[in-house]
Amino acid sequence: MSATWWTRFLIIVASVLAGVYFVLPSILVDDQAALAAKAASANSSSAIAEDDAVDDRPWYLRALPDVVIQKGIDIQGGIDLTLQVEVDEAVLSSVQREIKPIRDSSQREGIQLEEVRRARGEATLLIRGGAGVGFDDILGFMTDKYENIYAYEGTRVVDEREFHAFAITDERADQIREQAVEQALETLRNRIDETGVKEPSIVRKGENQINVQLPGAVDEKQAVKAIGTTAVLEFMMVDEDAMDQQGTISKAIFSAETELGPTDFLDDQVLDTWLRSQNILAPGSRLFWEYEETVDGRMRAKPTQGSPGWVVVKDDIILTGDDVNDANVAFDSQTGQPQVSLSFKPRGARIFDEVTAENVGRRFAIVLDRQVRSAPVIRERISGGTASISMGTQDMLTARNEAAVLSLVLRTGSLPAPVTVGNIKVVGPTLGADAILAGTQATLIGFGFVLIFMVVYYKKSGVISVIGLLCNVLFVMALLAIAGATLTLPGIAGIALTVGMAVDCNIIIFERIREERRLGKNARSASEAGFSKALWAVLDANITTFIAGVVLYTYGTGPIKGFAVTLMIGIITTLYTGIFVSRTLMDFLTRKASARLSI
Repeated sequence: MSATWWTRFLIIVASVLAGVYFVLPSILVDDQAALAAKAASANSSSAIAEDDAVDDRPWYLRALPDVVIQKGIDIQGGIDLTLQVEVDEAVLSSVQREIKPIRDSSQREGIQLEEVRRARGEATLLIRGGAGVGFDDILGFMTDKYENIYAYEGTRVVDEREFHAFAITDERADQIREQAVEQALETLRNRIDETGVKEPSIVRKGENQINVQLPGAVDEKQAVKAIGTTAVLEFMMVDEDAMDQQGTISKAIFSAETELGPTDFLDDQVLDTWLRSQNILAPGSRLFWEYEETVDGRMRAKPTQGSPGWVVVKDDIILTGDDVNDANVAFDSQTGQPQVSLSFKPRGARIFDEVTAENVGRRFAIVLDRQVRSAPVIRERISGGTASISMGTQDMLTARNEAAVLSLVLRTGSLPAPVTVGNIKVVGPTLGADAILAGTQATLIGFGFVLIFMVVYYKKSGVISVIGLLCNVLFVMALLAIAGATLTLPGIAGIALTVGMAVDCNIIIFERIREERRLGKNARSASEAGFSKALWAVLDANITTFIAGVVLYTYGTGPIKGFAVTLMIGIITTLYTGIFVSRTLMDFLTRKASARLSI
């Protein structure tokens, strides 16, 4: 045999050994989730040092690579969530965010506005002009700056004062709703990617719903908390003048509980409006509560030492979560409690530097989802572009989990609107075991029939195709493990299809060899001619199928992508085994010109 044949044979042996090396972890390791978690831990923000982790696996498992074939939710179970994006809240939030830009823009235009507020529960701005500013000035300004965004509705009397009402247009509201769902999709993808969940399915469902499937996830509460947290972060200065009147405000809050009733009293916006109508809160100030979670999962106001449980802030947002560059779990150097360490983007760092320099001795509030997380005193100018958020709890484990979730959502951005869980299903491992058993049995039965047919019909040449098919399946599984892909039921179907395509490749070649034999060529010449003449037919068939796989992967979601991945990998391995492995083995059978070819 020539040196070229031996070189090809050694390449095949090396590729088979490599395939076995990468597939073994998926066969030997029972707790695949533990191995996947070990591989993902390098990217986590855990405070535990990597050197402190103890790997208690047997030596033969430590010698294997940290790669494993992940199982999809239809195989290993997981969590299936249907989320409802509150698109109407996105419209209201958009109107609320435009209050400050309208104030600033009107001042630059020389139009003094006494007050700009959003009507309670409506996507409508209420504008009241200052001294010397008439209706024509306000209408001209809004028409010039916000044409096709707001439409004038007339006047309203609120708190015994007259306002001009401008409602958001239907076209703009529909645009905001659509953008809210699309942005929520992207934000959820970023968050879930950060958690290390392999091949999650995140697809839009209807007009304002999103379906999320998390393979292997078991902590339902933690998943909902990480996914559904809106994470609207705002930095605002504390209104020190108002805080000096704590007694007056506390009495007013006590009276409000009786006058408003329990339902309206728990609505922060209603309470805020009532306090302003009683001249307890000045225009441009807002009251936020500090909350804590009770044992039964409800939220309640949290009075702390030296604080009544609420904070009055100036209604001027200094920084938002969009100004945050990175967020990680850290520990307070004095108390040892977990906290979230923030670093700002260049613009945010500059603003934070200026604000802290101008307000030494005052407090600024860190408000997350309309809840005050902390209100620290600015001791000195902070020029490093960093800040920290304390968790405000004495339970170390709870504080650390909260810090991990908060840092995650701050890194990946805030949701444009609240997201509520409409339906949640936990798929158990029993269903997964049944599914994978049925899929595996179907694949093995089909594989067995194919092998029997090839051996019976093509005799010794059929044995070569069997060896090629076995190598093909091995290489597919190895590449799935290396790529970190997820095996789903459609993926198993893709592997079964790969077996059929690999057989088709061999049949095309073998039938061509039989034609050459009928022309009177010897075994060696017929084999060489058969492989050469069948090459382009094999390539054409597989390349066109590969293109279809690319299209499925590009435009498909969830299970369709899983099918497309195994299909494309199977095509690559089919070409390798059908053209290279099978030809090398056929050359071995026909190494002599006088050799007989059993086909």
